[in-house]
Amino acid sequence: MSTHGSINFSSLASKRYGISARGELQSSVQRTLNELPKLLNAVIEELATVVRRFFTETANQAASIVGNHAFNDFDGLIDALIVGDGRSAARACRSLYEHLVNYCEVVTSNEAAERYVAHRAVTAESLSRLDGGLKQLKGRDYKRERQRLAKIGRESESDLRAAVAKFGKSFRRDWASRNLRDRAVAHGYGDDYEVYRLLSQVTHGSGGGVLGSYTHISGSAVHRTGGPSLELAVISYLEGMTFFRNFAREIESHQAIPTRELVIALEKVIAYWPIYRDALQALDKDTWPIEPPPSPAPVLALYPGGGTRWFLWEPAYMLLKRAHRPEEADWIEEDFKKKVASGELIFPDLQGRPITTAVHDLQVAPLEGAEWFPADAIFLPLEPHNVNWFNAK
Repeated sequence: MSTHGSINFSSLASKRYGISARGELQSSVQRTLNELPKLLNAVIEELATVVRRFFTETANQAASIVGNHAFNDFDGLIDALIVGDGRSAARACRSLYEHLVNYCEVVTSNEAAERYVAHRAVTAESLSRLDGGLKQLKGRDYKRERQRLAKIGRESESDLRAAVAKFGKSFRRDWASRNLRDRAVAHGYGDDYEVYRLLSQVTHGSGGGVLGSYTHISGSAVHRTGGPSLELAVISYLEGMTFFRNFAREIESHQAIPTRELVIALEKVIAYWPIYRDALQALDKDTWPIEPPPSPAPVLALYPGGGTRWFLWEPAYMLLKRAHRPEEADWIEEDFKKKVASGELIFPDLQGRPITTAVHDLQVAPLEGAEWFPADAIFLPLEPHNVNWFNAK
């Protein structure tokens, strides 16, 4: 919407149906947790040295690629946590667990390392078939992109054929010879697998993966969209930082790259988790609406000259938009005019505004190109009209 209408942003979001301005909640997270950036900066400084040594000294190609994943996803975790973006944090946290287990696998098994690197041929084959973009291109651009994809396919064909011949047909599905859980148990991280399963519900879109963005209020389902999931951020903070700390420890254990200072910096961030948790839980409480947001409703406006117009009304935002006349418009308008003429309804001084009513149990489609405008342009000021007497059934 182009405007928030007459919403009072000086009140808590819980008192305005949970509606927030863009970035409002993220700003609240950053303002409340002003010590967190300092702790994270200390981690980033120590990490810079580790990363340089890691890519310089790591001879195991598979390990270096796993490290690429881990360092980038940890960076994504930090970005998500400082704004309370729990869904992004959950995905990064889940990935960090996989990277931790995979690193242990490829640095302790030459065969696993070979399989891991060889699986790039599967990726290349998939990429060569990614021709959806060709439909958007024409002429020279189309020809160049088609040739580029074909070249990727040709160059990976022999490597893929050799890998499948050596490791079996199942290699196309997964590089590893055993599943993630078995690998995790083998390397001492089996107890953390339940966290991975929980966060996988977010990635896979499972019914329970809407933690922090779905709840029931007064018996009604309420969904949060366009805002962060603070509940998931709380979970992902502790688990993600712990996974990455363990990853740093494994690097020193297997490659003799000093990570002690990085681990110390990470443990300080982990120790800060209770403060992060309390702050986000308090913000979450102030954000969820006290009562379920009202649903959009059609509004019929009867003008002094006898003409009528239909609008789509967003009560939570106090905004209106012109709408098409519904199929039932004829009898609804006629009935409304009769009730107005009969004197059954008593109206205050309308100050030239139309007589309006919300029509429940009816759907209207907004006019193409119509813009939202403040409801008090036709409703009486300070008296948002929501007449409940009229039912389209």
